[in-house]
Amino acid sequence: MKAHRSSRPAVFQTSLLLAASAYGDEMKRRHGHELKNPRAHGTMKHSVKIIPADFRNPPSVKARLEKDARARGAVNLFLELKNFRFAPAEVNKTSKINEGHAHLYVNGKKLTRLYGPAYFLESLPKGKVRIRVTLNTNAHEDLSHRGRLIQDVLEYEAEHRN
Repeated sequence: MKAHRSSRPAVFQTSLLLAASAYGDEMKRRHGHELKNPRAHGTMKHSVKIIPADFRNPPSVKARLEKDARARGAVNLFLELKNFRFAPAEVNKTSKINEGHAHLYVNGKKLTRLYGPAYFLESLPKGKVRIRVTLNTNAHEDLSHRGRLIQDVLEYEAEHRN
């Protein structure tokens, strides 16, 4: 199994430390469209919750993948969190820097929300796959600290399922 950290720089740099509405404008400029919620027919814009630069213990996330022992081509995603807790009962409520949920993206498309540290990915597209996990507040804001989203990105060479 080949999984490694992406050597690409963070997509969102200091220039995105703008007002929350500017985040959606920037996404539209960069990608030609607004963020879409695949489970709804409407558009879902995610604003950014900026953690103050001097905040002592900002949240962090580290993702790792393991081949599933029983399902050919499937992998298990595990998240290691620091200074952050999953709070599914608080979704859609008040934003807090250190609690909420994660968003899971595969090849740039949002797959789901995560409310726990493990997730089973049964079928990945064949070939090189980019997996990105972001930490988000209860109000779905992307968390950012010192000009970077709180996220982890992995690239994985997915096996073909036979």
